Amino acid sequence: MAVNKNAQLRYNVIDKCLSNFQRKYTFYSILEEVNHVLIENGNDGIQLRQLQEDIKFMQSDAGFSIELQEGIRDGKKRILRYEDKNFSISNHPLNQLDIEQLNATLTILSRYKHRTEFSWLNELIPRMEYAFELVNDKDERIISYQSNPDLEGLGWLGILFNIIAKRKTAVIIYQAFGKDAKKLVVHPHHLKQYNNRWFLIATTDGYDTFSNYSLDRIKDVEEAGIDYKPTTINWLDYFDEMIGVSKVEGQEPVKIHLKFSPHTINYIKTKPLSGTQKILKTDTSGLSVLIEVIPNFELFQKLLSFGADVEVISPPEIRKQMSKISNEMYEIYKYAE
Repeated sequence: MAVNKNAQLRYNVIDKCLSNFQRKYTFYSILEEVNHVLIENGNDGIQLRQLQEDIKFMQSDAGFSIELQEGIRDGKKRILRYEDKNFSISNHPLNQLDIEQLNATLTILSRYKHRTEFSWLNELIPRMEYAFELVNDKDERIISYQSNPDLEGLGWLGILFNIIAKRKTAVIIYQAFGKDAKKLVVHPHHLKQYNNRWFLIATTDGYDTFSNYSLDRIKDVEEAGIDYKPTTINWLDYFDEMIGVSKVEGQEPVKIHLKFSPHTINYIKTKPLSGTQKILKTDTSGLSVLIEVIPNFELFQKLLSFGADVEVISPPEIRKQMSKISNEMYEIYKYAE
């Protein structure tokens, strides 16, 4: 079994060569490709014998069960390529070694899931276990998540994550709805998911405030060789004072008294609208909560989603805005049969 340093990197390069039906790869040309990538990544190259062992392992059940075409030659040299041109180890189920290593990794991660700063692991670990079929669910899914795999822009998520991690500047092509595309130089700081959509929070050249860009409206992303402008913002605190991602610079959070219907209040207690939510003990009915957030677009969307099951008691400006929107809705539906 070819298990040693940089094995997976070698398998990936070999896989790329075997998938390429436009070139006639031999052992020696594949070896050249593998060593080029290894050296480029600061590693030593390998000998032909190691490459042959790698391919033998990839053909095994313990590896990836790859199947190669037989009898294809370029002169006396054997041409190496997959039997199925659509095959790739990236689309292949995990082998036993992968499963053991991934299970060991998840076991280590699970030690930290009870710490507040790692609470997200409670969601990540079951996702990975089911995505990689690490548990036996008797062919029935026992857990599911809200997701939208067809959402545009998801391809930028990994790219932007790496740019932020490397503290690099980016050039993006962004096209807001109903507007022409713009080329912008941004200093990415944070990625935020809200309402099943992803947003990039960044500083944009020419602007003093933070901007948020929906990933589904980004048309292109390139790393830029421009000095990065860091920020000291604590993003957990930043989003704790709002619902969603929209924040008008200089706008301060306000205390909002909400009263819910009896059959809705328990849902609000068990799933708070905001980290700032508190039960208002002055209301003896037990139906009121107090949140302290910025009155943005997403706040009104959230409140309207409860329909007649919520009443804004105060402040007056939020109550008036809800009344205005409700009256507009009434005008739309008042003649409904």
